Amino acid sequence: MPAVKSWLHHADAAKAVNEASAHASTQARVNSMVRENVIAQLANIKTHPAVALALEQGRLNLHGWLYDIETGAIDALDGSTNTFVSLAAHPNASATPRSRESIAA
Repeated sequence: MPAVKSWLHHADAAKAVNEASAHASTQARVNSMVRENVIAQLANIKTHPAVALALEQGRLNLHGWLYDIETGAIDALDGSTNTFVSLAAHPNASATPRSRESIAA
């Protein structure tokens, strides 16, 4: 489990960001932490050499999704606005949106 422990260490960044913000309720704090963790994990995976190269070459898109077990809803990180949006309403949302040139190609 050392690899998992090391990977989860990246949640510390999400925790720091989350704690620096005011939240209206405990539930809002939890929801924010979950979202910040997705953002932190994506930032971490982008540092892997193979991932960084594939992103640079336009061969890879990353997606950050949140699944709500209670409702079945999925929110996706929209990298162009850095917000989470409904995947049902925005099926092409990507954490690493492609440039207009690569979309047209």
